[in-house]
Amino acid sequence: MSRGTLALGMTVLLAATACSTEPRAASLVGPWGSSQASLAVSDTGASLLIQAGGCYGSYGEIGRPLPGSTFDLGGTYTQLTGAYPGKIEYPAQFTGSVSGTQMTLTVTVPALQDTIGPFTLVRGVTATWMACLYPVQAAGVR
Repeated sequence: MSRGTLALGMTVLLAATACSTEPRAASLVGPWGSSQASLAVSDTGASLLIQAGGCYGSYGEIGRPLPGSTFDLGGTYTQLTGAYPGKIEYPAQFTGSVSGTQMTLTVTVPALQDTIGPFTLVRGVTATWMACLYPVQAAGVR
């Protein structure tokens, strides 16, 4: 390999690296939260809890890494219920954007004709709630 070819290859590699300003998924890993929602991002996906009066009444799952500063990914949205089997799962679309330490996230559930959010989440904020305990028995029956 000639010096010219090697120099050209190094120049192309450096230019490609310098032009890549998109954050990697690993940079989004960790907790993101607010008083309404909590998102736990891992290198393999994300789990969203949506607050409902001191507990979470629904949650979402994204089974792929968040790709960077903007994303539009499929996943599932699950509503907790008081009737068997205790939850209803729907296909959902998760769209969002990240700017610094702030993320905006919206969940669209076509089967419900509903959009949940947008939520404004802050990096490093951890909100924890227990699952809502919906009544499973008729009133007065033990």
